[in-house]
Amino acid sequence: MNRRDALKTTTWLMGGILSASAASALMSGCKPSGAGLDLDWQPEFLTRLQGANVREFAERIMPTTDTPGAKEANVQEFIDLYLRDIYTEEEQKAVTAGLDELEAAAQDAHGMSFAQLTPEQMDALMTEFAQSAVSEDKSVMEMRLPGGKPNWFASLKEMTLVGFFSSEAGATQVLQYEPVPGAYLGCEPLEEIGPTWATT
Repeated sequence: MNRRDALKTTTWLMGGILSASAASALMSGCKPSGAGLDLDWQPEFLTRLQGANVREFAERIMPTTDTPGAKEANVQEFIDLYLRDIYTEEEQKAVTAGLDELEAAAQDAHGMSFAQLTPEQMDALMTEFAQSAVSEDKSVMEMRLPGGKPNWFASLKEMTLVGFFSSEAGATQVLQYEPVPGAYLGCEPLEEIGPTWATT
């Protein structure tokens, strides 16, 4: 099983424990407007630097392979509006503070912004922050529960997955998609069914 398949399965399994904000965003949706390498969109909540860093962060979580990645699905724009419209003030502050930490770490280690690093350098920094995110005595599920302490890395990763798999590219080119699925198949072998179904 490759990383993309593993993430699809994880997202499906997370269906019952998505945060309230994630569930709300899935229901409200987001219309992509197209994104380029030069940040040809104007963030509504994030700064332009944070927007560029979020774009690259999301692409490292869901990179382009034989199917579109997070950039092509405009996940960075989804995250920007998600933060503005769905997250609480406390959650917003946690994510923006975390993005500032990520930028500072990139500057300290390489003298460049996170968005300017090579994929390998980005992965190394993100791995450090990922390990830090789970180093506390707190599970990923607990970090999602109402009243739990927001963890910016876990939150940003969740937004990336929600944004990607609810995008047109994620829902139609990675998942199976039909507005009204056909007959109920309760006992079919998973390998015969194929990719997880997208929801509408």
